[in-house]
Amino acid sequence: MKQTIIAILLALVAVAGQAQTIKWILEGTVKNAAPTDTLSVIDMEEQRPVATLLVRDGKIVPTSGTLDEPAVCGIAKEGKRGWIIAFVIEEGIININIDLDKGYVQQIGGTPINNELTALFKEQNINTSDQTSYIQNMFKIVSGIVEKHPNHVVSPFLINLCKNIYTPSQSLGLIAKLSPELQASLKMERLKESLTLVQETEEGKIFKELVGETPDGKPTALSDFVGRGNYVLTDFWASWCGPCKEEMPYVIKLYEKYKDKGLKVIGITVSDTPEKSDSIVKQMGIPFPQIYKSTPMSIYGVTAIPHTILFAPDGRILKRDLRGENIEKELAEIFGE
Repeated sequence: MKQTIIAILLALVAVAGQAQTIKWILEGTVKNAAPTDTLSVIDMEEQRPVATLLVRDGKIVPTSGTLDEPAVCGIAKEGKRGWIIAFVIEEGIININIDLDKGYVQQIGGTPINNELTALFKEQNINTSDQTSYIQNMFKIVSGIVEKHPNHVVSPFLINLCKNIYTPSQSLGLIAKLSPELQASLKMERLKESLTLVQETEEGKIFKELVGETPDGKPTALSDFVGRGNYVLTDFWASWCGPCKEEMPYVIKLYEKYKDKGLKVIGITVSDTPEKSDSIVKQMGIPFPQIYKSTPMSIYGVTAIPHTILFAPDGRILKRDLRGENIEKELAEIFGE
């Protein structure tokens, strides 16, 4: 009997030790590439290199390899900022068509999950002025993938990718469809916490207090500005954030345009030091007040910057995450232009 039990245990250990090996081949085309470009395939979850692709006259030299499990990947070109996203390396021949001047895969297919992602990218590429319809269609596609593949690495990736276009309730509902193991992952736990904070500070809710310091080190709070009879635009930014600095001149322009009509603008720094923040304020000539040393991530669920929140005169949250021209459209409507 003992020998039988030992034999069974040894067999189970042997089976457990046999990792499933995924054999993959990657091929396709590349637009706007030099004749001999080299591209890197990066595992976007683990932040590790998976393969190097050679481009010859606009075509990817077929490249093969193995992995222990599927991986959501992006492509990076040496010397070029950002990644081209996203496709899944899984068993089989994966065919991708990419454009180095754009930030997403143009066409993808060849394997089951990648074929399903095709519909998502087609929807993403459709030019539509009907934002509501676009979001509904994207949600339907992502929801279908998550329901069909609750234990696949692509599902939490898509939930995180689309979190800014769905309501917090929609995103939390998608997370609930994941397997218990994926729901309990550190990334999903953090996302749930952040989405819950955003849900508590979504449009229509009254503002939550946020405290910090003025540039000269004195105590200050959001309530020093919000809920006092003015429209208030808060701009969450940091000295280390390139897109924040790119958008700052536009925010300054809006401040100058609407300050005499009753608009207040407040800068709120994120994970930054007063010294570095001061340097950018002086360098860019930022004219509106700043709140340093606050914790917007743990109060307003801000996960990416730049991020804006527009408050009504009574302190209600009117809009979140307006960017660029959308900020001015909202302000023009408020101030009758």
